[in-house]
Amino acid sequence: MRKTFKYRLFTTTLQSEVLDVQLGEACRLYNAALQERRDAWKQGVSINYYTQANQLKEIRAAGDLVLANFSCCQDILRRVNKTYEAYFRRVKRGEKAGYPRYKSRRRFDSITFPSYGDGTKLNDNMLRVQGVGQVEVKLHRPVSGKIKTVTVKRECGKWYACFSLSVKRSRCPSARKRLESTLV
Repeated sequence: MRKTFKYRLFTTTLQSEVLDVQLGEACRLYNAALQERRDAWKQGVSINYYTQANQLKEIRAAGDLVLANFSCCQDILRRVNKTYEAYFRRVKRGEKAGYPRYKSRRRFDSITFPSYGDGTKLNDNMLRVQGVGQVEVKLHRPVSGKIKTVTVKRECGKWYACFSLSVKRSRCPSARKRLESTLV
């Protein structure tokens, strides 16, 4: 079973600026991928996630993208792919579709590191983020379970880390009875 826990990050001024730059780069990549798909669609060509992901290595080598982690770039392209899949699913159902839109820097508030250990590492109450350094985390509850993904998020001018954990399902009979009694 997956659970997500959100913890407050206490960044220095420099770390906040670096995280803002990374968010800006992530937003720029998102909008560029969206633009590429729009242009291809107008020409009658279909582009999917794999086509765009294969271009990432060349883009990074040319110095056009300075986002620190390669897996983050792939996750952003997956976001674009999900928006297009959702759009076409709504069109197929006959619902109000809402074509995918560009995001402004103010509305792009998170970067996801899809595999723990690749760009992030938690040591006691410090989270190492690639390109940013060691950031203090307020662990107000223990991290119980295996960390799968880490999302660094800006919310109301503050920074948070969301850990997606793989935890074992509770098999306690008393907990199951309490749950069943609340559902009835």
